[in-house]
Amino acid sequence: MAACTTVAPWTYDTILPYLQTSAIAAAQSCVGGNDGVTCGHKWWVEGWDGQYGVGEQMSALEVIQSNLVERVKGPLSSETGGTSKGDPSAGLGGDEEEQVVPVGVTRADRIGAGVLTAVLGIATLAAAW
Repeated sequence: MAACTTVAPWTYDTILPYLQTSAIAAAQSCVGGNDGVTCGHKWWVEGWDGQYGVGEQMSALEVIQSNLVERVKGPLSSETGGTSKGDPSAGLGGDEEEQVVPVGVTRADRIGAGVLTAVLGIATLAAAW
């Protein structure tokens, strides 16, 4: 949501109050654990709810740092200093490394695929029955 305010500035006044409220709730949940700064899962519960983990810590960090959106520039574009180059071949062409050529399909491959298809088909029919 914070990134949205940099790409679409007209959303800033609508989104920022939600980010601020969420950041306050997240900070109030970060008072538990053995260290006294472990963040909880339920931000609507005042204080720590007894649940913890990396996800809870990262979520709280993310929403708190999202309130710094005013101090950070938005994503770069080709006009504002971005340096990424497009690759229409999706990395498949133009490499100087040797390309791996797939080996042709043999008769044994076809027989194996047929057997596997038959087994899976029979298993599917048996499961449906």
